[in-house]
Amino acid sequence: MKKFFALAGACAAVVLLPVTATAAEPEPVLVHAAPQNGCKLNIRAGADVGSALLHTLTCTSYTTCVHTPERDQPCGKLVTGGTYTCVGSDGKQVTDNRWAEVLWRSPELSFVAAGCAAFRS
Repeated sequence: MKKFFALAGACAAVVLLPVTATAAEPEPVLVHAAPQNGCKLNIRAGADVGSALLHTLTCTSYTTCVHTPERDQPCGKLVTGGTYTCVGSDGKQVTDNRWAEVLWRSPELSFVAAGCAAFRS
């Protein structure tokens, strides 16, 4: 009987702590619509304008980028897909085929047109 209580006491001493982020991990980047595009940014099921429309973000609604930021790409690694047009951050017309993967319906893939998006870290 003494062995049982000693073993039970040892098991009760195990404490699991929540996982916390370290200072080296970058914060996730948020993506939203830009004012120059009428505050509308479509989230699509694929990296193409013909893919199913899942949701339309506004200038005040956000989703999170899947990939961590890289140098000049706030949403990290981009995917090459179908061509789209919109107004870029400089106010000029943009024709591009780069798409950013976002966490909209994880684990299903979701994308936004990177050249039309605004980012916030």
